[in-house]
Amino acid sequence: EAFSVVSKLLSQCKLDLLEELVSAEVLQVLKEKLSLLPDNHRDALAADIDAIMYTTEGDVRIYYDDDGMKFVSILMRFWYLNGANLPDEVPGETKVFQIVFGDESTKEKRHLLTANYEFQREFTEGAKPDWTITRIEHPRLLE
Repeated sequence: EAFSVVSKLLSQCKLDLLEELVSAEVLQVLKEKLSLLPDNHRDALAADIDAIMYTTEGDVRIYYDDDGMKFVSILMRFWYLNGANLPDEVPGETKVFQIVFGDESTKEKRHLLTANYEFQREFTEGAKPDWTITRIEHPRLLE
């Protein structure tokens, strides 16, 4: 659900609403990248929760910083359908998969897109149980 909410806010360039969810470093990078993004690529960032086809964990890490604070980091990979008006080939010459719904007269083209979001939480005793997104990647869209 967090992926869907964050991706929609990204596509709408509502970065101020992401301040509690996304690290400051990632927000700064996103601000720069979103300002250069074409509208159709920005539209393609949005993932409706019902359009998420598959999710998987890419990497799970537990680590301690120099002060002995304990953290958990989980990289999640998402595959989602999006109806943005994207060309068949996007920058980087990577094929975007297309899925057509309906018959010839009412067909609706959707692209199968991927995204990687890394979630981090401090697990030191007494720390707030809040997750923060420390990496956002939408390959071939948000580069």
